[in-house]
Amino acid sequence: MIERFLNQAPQEQKFSELEIKLRDLLLKSGAQLLEPVVQALADQFDASFQAAPTQRFAGRRPLQIQGLFGLMQMTRDYYFDGEQGHCPADAALALEGSYTPALARMLCRAAAKSPYEEASQDLLDYGGIQVPPSQIQRLALQIAPAVGPWLKTHASKPEPAMMYISGDGTGTPMRKECLEGRAGKQSDGSAKTREVKLGCVFLQTEVDREGHPIRKEDSTSYIGTFEPAAEFGLLLRQEAVRRGMASATKIIFIGDGAAWVWELARINFSGAVLILDFYHAFQHVHGLAEALFGKETPETKKKSKLWKGWLLKDKAGQIMQQAKAGLERSLDKEKAGKEIAYLEHNLERMTYGTFRKAGYFIGSGVIEAGCKTVVGKRMKGSGMFWSEAGGQGILDLRCAFLSDRFGPFFQARAATHATRNDPLKFAA
Repeated sequence: MIERFLNQAPQEQKFSELEIKLRDLLLKSGAQLLEPVVQALADQFDASFQAAPTQRFAGRRPLQIQGLFGLMQMTRDYYFDGEQGHCPADAALALEGSYTPALARMLCRAAAKSPYEEASQDLLDYGGIQVPPSQIQRLALQIAPAVGPWLKTHASKPEPAMMYISGDGTGTPMRKECLEGRAGKQSDGSAKTREVKLGCVFLQTEVDREGHPIRKEDSTSYIGTFEPAAEFGLLLRQEAVRRGMASATKIIFIGDGAAWVWELARINFSGAVLILDFYHAFQHVHGLAEALFGKETPETKKKSKLWKGWLLKDKAGQIMQQAKAGLERSLDKEKAGKEIAYLEHNLERMTYGTFRKAGYFIGSGVIEAGCKTVVGKRMKGSGMFWSEAGGQGILDLRCAFLSDRFGPFFQARAATHATRNDPLKFAA
C-alpha cells in the first residue's frame, strides 16, 4: 500500500506534503485495524450484561465513533427503561458521546490550553485529527462541570512540609448578560469584566545554601471561581485540607494587602503566619516617599532605598515614625496619611527579617504568575467574552491541567462511566 502511494506521488510533490499524506494513510490503516477490536469489546460486554428488570432490550444500534486514528463504526445493544435509552457498551468503553476516551481527553486538553479555533488547527497539524472548533467547545463544556466537584476531592498524600496559601483576583471579559447591574470602571460606570478569584497552594521542604526558600517541584495546585470572597475562601480552605493542611509543619498565607484577602485568611486559616507580599509593601513605602518628598526627587530615591533596607530588617515601625515626623511638611499630606495607615494596618505582616531568617517566602509571585498563566493566558484573548458557565468550565479545566491533575481526573471519569451500568439505577 505504501509503495503504491509513493509510486503515484508526483515528482514535484514536496517532501513535507508527502510525509503528511503518508501519516494520514497510516492513521486510516490504524482505524481499520482498531475497528474490529472495538466491536469485539462491545460484543463481549453486551454478552455478559445483566439487564435490570425495568430495562427492555430494544435491538442493536449503530454508532460512528471518532478516535485518535479517525472514524470507526460499531454496533451495540440498546435498552430502554420507559424513560431513557441506554447502550451498556458505551459506558463500559467510557465513550464521551461519539468520542473515544483518549480523544476526549486530548480535545479537553487542547481546549484548556488554547482558543477553540487554535486547538482545532493544532490537533490537525500535530496529529491529523479533524475536529471542528464548535465540537471541541461542545465536548469541553459537556465534561467541564464534572471537573470542579472532582477537584475538591481525592486528597493527596500528606507530607511534613511548610504549606503556602495565596489568593488573588483578576478581571475576565464577560458577555453583557453576565454583567447586568454590576458597577465597573468604564466611562458610563458599567462593568466589562467579572473578577475571577484564584487560589494556590504549594509546599516548601528545603532552603538553598544561602537560606533562601525553594518551592517543592510540582507541588502547586490551583482553584478558581467567579463566586464572592466568602465562597472562594471556603474553596481555598478545602483545597488546603485536601493537600494535607493538617500535616503541614507550618501554614503560611501570603497576601497582597487587600482587605478581603486578610478577612479570608482570618476566617479560614486561623493560626497561619500572615505575610504581606514584599513587593506590595515596598510599593506603598515608595508611594509614601513620593507623597512626602515628591516624585523622582533625589530625596525620594534616597528614602526609598533606605526604607527598603529597613523593611528587610524588621524596621517598618521606624519607617512609620520617620514618616509621621515629616508629615506636616509633606507635599501630599492626604496621600501620605493613606500610605501610613495602610502600612500601620499591615505592620505585623511586614517583619521580613524574621520571615527570611525562618526560611519563608516573602513574595506572592506564585499567585501573581498564576493569574497570568491560569486565567490571563487562556481567558483574556482578543475578542473573548465568556458566559459564567463557559468561563468556569475552562477555568476548572485549566486548574486541573496546571495542577497536574488532568490525567487522574479522566481516569476517575472513566471509572464513573461504568456506574451507568449499575442495575440499581434502574430498579423499580
